[in-house]
Order: sequence, then structure tokens, then C-alpha cells
Amino acid sequence: MVTAVNHQNNKTNKLALGLFCVVMFLVLLNIFTPLRLITDGIRYLNILEYFKGGLGENSVAAHDVLPHGYPWLLFLFDKLHLPFPVAITTVNIFCVLLASHLLTKLLPVDSKLAFYSLVLLSFINIKHFTMPISDQVFTLLFVASIYLWSKFCSGQRYYIISALVLTAAAIFVRTAGIAIVPGMVIYLIYNNRAKLAGRKILIGGITIILLAAIAVFLIKLSILEAKIGYLNQLNLGTMIKAPSSIIGRLQLHFKELGEMVLNIPYSKLTGNIKVGGFDTAEYLLIVLGAVTLYIAARAVVKLKLMGTLAFWVFLVYLIMIFLWPFYDSRFLIPVIPVFIYLLYTYIIEFIKSRYIKIIPLLVYISLGFLSLAYSDAISLSKTFFINHYGADPALTEKYRIHLEDLKLNTGKRPVYNINDNNVLFLLEKYDH
Repeated sequence: MVTAVNHQNNKTNKLALGLFCVVMFLVLLNIFTPLRLITDGIRYLNILEYFKGGLGENSVAAHDVLPHGYPWLLFLFDKLHLPFPVAITTVNIFCVLLASHLLTKLLPVDSKLAFYSLVLLSFINIKHFTMPISDQVFTLLFVASIYLWSKFCSGQRYYIISALVLTAAAIFVRTAGIAIVPGMVIYLIYNNRAKLAGRKILIGGITIILLAAIAVFLIKLSILEAKIGYLNQLNLGTMIKAPSSIIGRLQLHFKELGEMVLNIPYSKLTGNIKVGGFDTAEYLLIVLGAVTLYIAARAVVKLKLMGTLAFWVFLVYLIMIFLWPFYDSRFLIPVIPVFIYLLYTYIIEFIKSRYIKIIPLLVYISLGFLSLAYSDAISLSKTFFINHYGADPALTEKYRIHLEDLKLNTGKRPVYNINDNNVLFLLEKYDH
């Protein structure tokens, strides 16, 4: 009996190793990509140009609300003369891998290689590995901060300096890193609730302070929104005046969760399952997202994770996402490893039906490999890149011009002005 179990474990481990090796090989092919730009990527590169003196104090980049942590990393790449597409893609891939590894130290993961493979196969990660945006670097800093604070809370007090430094770095890279602070406070209150229950004066004082803070926040909301870009974009005033508007926000984020767990974007799904004028994909993903959240909640209860710091910090971050009034699945990147852990641990450990265990995994992995193949084709074929990258015809035309320019000798290439031809300037300077 023991021999049979060991044989099965060895077979499973070999399959996990094989899957991981194939996934890593296909993921790493993307280091050969042209520099892939989106709106925030262009903004980060313009902030970099501002740091280098290429843009003045009156430029948009000089007053951009994006945190400057990520542009400083790009500044380091530039000083080291690293080719940007290679450096950006490599760093993003290994940030996701290291974040996943640290998460396995916070949560009990049976097969680490299989877990890493599932995280790397997320189409959201695949899409953004190659882009100069902060999310995957932030994910590592965010998870590493949680790991260090967990060590500190377990009695290893010497971790406090490194925990503070990484928390500050996470906030410097993305404002959402502030979720660590309330997550930590709620965790301490929850774990000391028995002690606090007997101190009515202390509880009363904390309640009064919280109510006063909420009152001041609501009264001064317009002033705070003018000073804090994130609050302004949250548009809390509309939500307060029309509480029903939160339903629309929830639908957006259920849709994102549905995309994440099915492992396919709405844009690729909708054309294949639309019935007449009815947008089947929209409602399918919203329902799937709601079910995903329900299963994740059940997994948290069954796995008894409410006593962990990681649960409370990720919960605060998820609440921040659900308050966000815009649709953008890349903001899920920091919580993708957590959802994968919760969903697939729940399916494997608590569901008896073999089909329910296998079918979601097969669908997720198959669509992940399809995304990888698509991304590799974009990375390795300039013709495929021009025909398939992005949905903005103006940006596509700029890439067409840039790729034609690359065929010319260096001395014969056009010289672009950063103000008049911003994207072509950035491509000429950083796509090498």
C-alpha cells in the first residue's frame, strides 16, 4: 500500500516538474518581444524621461499621479544599459515566481511546481509579463511585506526593519500597498479579540475614534479627493449619493474574477458564444465571478485562514479593487496566486467528484497554453505582432513605422521629438 502511494506521488511530482519546465520555457520565449506599450507603460516611460531631464517641470509627466517607484526601477535598467524588453519581461516573470514561492511559505501548498505553473499560466500574467507596468513588481513587494510582517508577528522581532522597508517600497511602487496597514490592524484586533472583549472602555474609545475618523473623512471628502488621485478616481461621492451604483461596480469585478478563473478575457470569449444580440459572455463571467468569490470564502473557512495576516491584508486589497469604478483585470495580479490556491485546493481536497476536479483544471491549463502560444507568436514574429497586438489603430501604425525604421542603418533612422511624436520617440529609444 505504501509503495503504491509513493509510486503515485512520484508520478505526480514528475508530471508537475514536466508541466513547470514546459511552462517556463514558453514563458521565457517572451523575452524576445518588441517593447509592448499600453497607456500606463507610456506614462511610466515619460516619467523616466522626466527623471533624465528629457521632459521639463511643465510637462504632464512632471505632475503625473502615478507613484514613482517603478520609473526609478526603469531608471536603473537604463543606467545599466539593459535592453528594456528583455529586462522588463525577465523581472516581471521572476517577480511573479518569487511572490508565488513566498506565498507557499504562508499557505500550505502540496505541489509547489504545479502551483507555480498555474500562476504562470494565468492569461492576465501572460499578457502583462512583457509590459513596462508596475503590477508584477508590486506583487512581489506586497507578498514579501506580508511574509516579513508574518514573521514579525510570530515573535521574530528582528524582521521589523526589513518589513517596514518593503512596505514603504510597495507603497512607493503602487499606492494600493497601503492595504498592508489596515490589514495589519484588523489582523491584530481579530487575533486579540478575546482580550479586547473584556475591556469595554478601550473598545468604546476605539469605536469613538473610528466613528470620528469616518465623519471627518466624509466631511472633508472633496478636499481629500483634490489632493489624493486614488480617492478622486474612486468617485466615492457618487456612491454615497447613489448607493445602488455599487451594484455596477460589483458586476465589473465579478466579471474580472470570471475571466481569471476561466482563464480567458471577455474580448476573446464574447465573439464565440454570443447568441443573437444577447451578450452571453458578459453574464456568464459575472455569474462565474460570483461563484468564484463564494468558493474562495468557503475555502477560507474550511482551511481556517482567518487567523493569518495574509488573509486580512489580501481581503483589504480585494475590497479596494471592488470599490474601484473601472474595469481592468490587471489589478487582480497580486491576488491571482491566492485565488488559485483557494479555488484549486478547495476543488482537490473538498470535492469528491473526479470530473469536477479535472474539468476546471483542464480548461484553465488548456486556455493558459493557448494564451502562451499567442503571446509567443506576438513576441517572435514581427508580422504577427503588427497584425494582432493591441486594439488601437493609431498605436499599431506607430509600431509599423518603428519596425520599418529598425530595418534602416542607425545613421539613417528618423529622429523623433518627445513632444511631437511621443510614442515613436519612446520606441526608438527603449525598444532595442
